[in-house]
Order: sequence, then C-alpha cells, then structure tokens
Amino acid sequence: MKKILRLKKLNELLRCHQGYTVLDLMAKLDAGERTIRKDLEEIQHPPYNAEFWYEFRGKERLYRYKDLTYSLPLFDDTDEVKEKLNSAIKAIERYKGTPQYEWLKLCLIAIENGSVLGISGIMSFDNNAELVGIEYLSSLSDAIVNKYPVRLTYQPYSAEEQVLLVHPYHLKQYNNRWFLIGKAEGKEQLQNYAVDRIRRIEHLSKHYIESDIDFEDYFGDVIGVSVSDTPIEKIILKVTKKRYPYIDTKPLHSTQDVIEENDADDFVIISIDVKINNELISQLLSFGPDMEVMAPESLRNIFIERTKKMYNTYTSDDNGK
Repeated sequence: MKKILRLKKLNELLRCHQGYTVLDLMAKLDAGERTIRKDLEEIQHPPYNAEFWYEFRGKERLYRYKDLTYSLPLFDDTDEVKEKLNSAIKAIERYKGTPQYEWLKLCLIAIENGSVLGISGIMSFDNNAELVGIEYLSSLSDAIVNKYPVRLTYQPYSAEEQVLLVHPYHLKQYNNRWFLIGKAEGKEQLQNYAVDRIRRIEHLSKHYIESDIDFEDYFGDVIGVSVSDTPIEKIILKVTKKRYPYIDTKPLHSTQDVIEENDADDFVIISIDVKINNELISQLLSFGPDMEVMAPESLRNIFIERTKKMYNTYTSDDNGK
C-alpha cells in the first residue's frame, strides 16, 4: 500500500499553512515529479474532492488545502482511527495484485466516510471471475508477499509449452488481463507473463532474488505492460473535438498536455511522453478516424502501414463479395 501511505503523508503536508512546492513534496515524500503531480491531480476528484489554495514562491507554485481543517476522507487525526487505519493497510497489503484489491481499497475509503453499507449496490468492478488462469492469482500474490520463487509451466502463443523458474515481483492488470512481472533464471531483463497462459505453478524452497524496483515508476513511461530499453518519445496526436472531451477527462497518460486548441478549428493537438509499444499502438488505433498520429515519423509510418492493410482487407476481391 505504498500509494496510500504516500497519500497519508501528502495529506498531512497539505494541511500546513505555509504550503509546499512540487520540489518540496518530492523531497519530503521521496517520490518523482510525475508521481507527485499525479497525486495532486487525483485528490481533486472523487472520492476525495480536495480544494487547493494557490500562491507562488518566485515562479514555483505552493500547494496546500484551501481549508486547513480538511482531511482526505481516508485519514483522520485521532489516535484510535490512525491505529485502525494502519492495521487495515497492513491487512490489505497481503491482497495486493488480486482481483479483490481495488475493491478493498474502496471499501476502506467507504468505511472512513461511514458509507460502507450498500457499497455493492453502487459500485461494480471490471473483473471476470471466468477468466482463464484467475485461480493462480492468489498463489502468485502469496509468492510475491512471502518472497519465494515459483516454477511455471507456461504456454506462449504459437510456441511450445515451457517450464520456467521465476522470481515473482508484481501482478498488473491491463485490458482485463493479468500479467506476472518477474525475473526468470537465465534472463537479464524482467519478463512479463500473461496469467491466462500459465498452466501450472509450483512453489519452490530455493533462494529468492529480491528486487528493489518501484513498479509505479517502472510502468510510468508506458501504456500497458510492455517495458523496453527504447527511449521515451514525444507522441503528437491530432484529435477531433467531438472525441477530445473523452480524452480530456480520461487522459491517455499522466504526461498528456495540450499543444494547440483553437476555437476556429475542429481538432485539438495533444502530446504524451511515452515509450512506443504494442499497447500504445492498439489504444491509439481504437480511436479510428477521430485521431491522427502527427509525430514521431516512425510511429506515423506504422499507422500508415496498418491502415493500408486494413483498407486492402476490406477492398480485396477475395473478401467474400
């Protein structure tokens, strides 16, 4: 629950009269700029709805709550509630990476708000209990928490079944699929394994190779789960104004920024700073003609080739007409 503990400390700092710059908060919370700005943005929306007071120290903006008596609903100043919160955080930590994890965090918020009764009637979660491999999540999360390696029998797409010795570190859900991130013996880089391709898991009583990776930062420069050594690139996108409100309220990435917006035009030009991977390409393709990749040229060329192939597929004489 690293994030909740960070928000707890951030909540205390924002109640201080003098206010803090982003650089101040980075130092006090031992977190990166992207993480701090994302937290500040997040707590201004439900279920927190924090209101900020702004002032400047030179060119640097100071952040604090508009009402210094305000506290995030998840936190309270009384010793009794602090003790209960800390106990709850430790208990929930054991479920990190499982389908119940997000639900438990929201329940904790609801409990602090006194609204836990009826939560199942007002919230639903995008988890499919029939997903292949979902029965392995508990076993994998136990291996991560208790720090022991596992032997995976793994079936890649279009390849023979493999038996791998893996030191598991993290479980991530993306696009309604779960992925295990870990270090496989014989591999230098971290690997990700689709949980629905796992056929068997065996717990091993062997030496566990630990990792000090902060996975929030590890995935910070990508969309999805594919992380490589490729450089971060500025992706320039031209979005129709009818589709832009969706992207404005649900940004593609935390680095999303508006480059050009003109009332006379029917489009908005935005940018994101990410590494190019298959998940990025798939997500941008999902916007169809409402989005155009302007730069970099290498990504634009990928889209030109993809759209040509799609066009040929639908106009070919062999398509059943």
